[in-house]
Amino acid sequence: MNHHDPAISDRVPALISFFDNDFVCRYANGFHRAWYGCDPSCQIGKTAAELFGPDVAAKSAEHLTRLAVGEQVTFLADIQHFDGTAHSASVRYVPHVQNGKMTGFYAFVFDMDDQQYMFESMFGASAVGYWELDFRGVKKSLETIAASGWHDPIQHLYDNPRFMRQAVDNVPVLNMNKKARQLFGVAEGDMQGLMLGRFVPSGAESVVAANLIAYLRGETNFENETVLNTLQGQPIEVLISASFPKKDGFCNTLTLGTVDISYRNAQDRRLSQLEAELAHSSRVSTLGQLTASIAHEVNQPLGAVMTNGNAALRWLNRDVPDLEEAQAALRRVISEAERAAEIIQRTRSLAKKGEPIRTECDLGDLLADVEKLVHRETTSMGCELKVEALPSAVWLTVDPIQIQQVLINLIVNAAQAMRGQPGRRLIRLSTSISGESVRLQVSDNGPGFNTSSADCLFDPFYTTKGDGMGIGLSVAKTIVEAHGGSITARIDGSSGSIFEFTIPRLER
Repeated sequence: MNHHDPAISDRVPALISFFDNDFVCRYANGFHRAWYGCDPSCQIGKTAAELFGPDVAAKSAEHLTRLAVGEQVTFLADIQHFDGTAHSASVRYVPHVQNGKMTGFYAFVFDMDDQQYMFESMFGASAVGYWELDFRGVKKSLETIAASGWHDPIQHLYDNPRFMRQAVDNVPVLNMNKKARQLFGVAEGDMQGLMLGRFVPSGAESVVAANLIAYLRGETNFENETVLNTLQGQPIEVLISASFPKKDGFCNTLTLGTVDISYRNAQDRRLSQLEAELAHSSRVSTLGQLTASIAHEVNQPLGAVMTNGNAALRWLNRDVPDLEEAQAALRRVISEAERAAEIIQRTRSLAKKGEPIRTECDLGDLLADVEKLVHRETTSMGCELKVEALPSAVWLTVDPIQIQQVLINLIVNAAQAMRGQPGRRLIRLSTSISGESVRLQVSDNGPGFNTSSADCLFDPFYTTKGDGMGIGLSVAKTIVEAHGGSITARIDGSSGSIFEFTIPRLER
């Protein structure tokens, strides 16, 4: 045959051969030497039965019928290797047609044992805990949902949180590599009949659901942090990740990676605690210094106020009141009081921040940075953040760090307000043009707030949270107003909150 190119086919690590319509080999590539232990020319003239075995030959008539109509044939078979063992192989027949007539077919044979060995070597030796999960039951459940009239499986997952609990309880664990078994306390003898639900505590189903939703949306991968249980019921903080192969239809199996982040998170929490303690000590120290300074400087004029006040009383209480002296004493009282006020004002100014550092920045870039900064915190609280930017570039002259501070504060507040709320937790960050200003809006579908407290929300030290300090919204208002804008809050219908603020935009 002259339609084969050994320069290409001999480099492929697979058996490539050409058979005529009688299943007689007319060409064999160089890989036959590695498989059969002899020169490829020895294969010429042999039948498919001789090369691939009687089980393959028994289906020759069926295969030929399908090849004759232009169909490719793919099947699995055990094919004898020169070392005397039978290797599991994937076989594909591809018809060769000339002038509308089949003149033979190509056979491509891939050694699945080698590929399985490579997979198991990586799977078993990895420092990541890998799981193989059987998702056919989830597939069947989703098909049942679709058949019952539900056309949006993603919305069904949001509306029916118990679905994922039932699903994870019935997802078989097909395999766990050594690292995963060590991490979750699983002995090889424990694998029989093991279900994923044994490791997913109540409340963690949302992360499994988010994984499935990412797959249904066509995303290529998924990553999130959650808490799983060991087989003995001990909680362990893990980073889970999955990569979704591009293929038609639903995957029957899913490979899930797990990394123990308990130590890292414990160190992060310890560091955050130390930072908070340091910041608190710094504030207490600064407060002490300010208090001592104010007390020292104000003490003298306050003493003078008391002295002159008493003097005025004495002048007025005389048998013949000396009004002129009393007036002079009262004027000194006023003067010393004004002096005390100036001291306090001067001391307050030391604690104030300077003017914001204004720079020109692209609103789209600013929003993208905010989305990255809050992603981890919002997803850890089971919230979905949608950022809706303007279709064209909008420029601002602002202190970008301070505006990001305002947006992050509003987004995190929304996520915290929806903590523990059933169903979908959605936060939207949208923008629009309002005259010469840009309007930024953060809305959620949470419980909202008492409308009677709307006027107090931005007051210093006013808070609706049990562990809040009432500082965040007050600071946000100060920043927005320092940029020449305004900020408001309102309820969205019967539930949900909307916080929005405006800042001047830059005309370019």
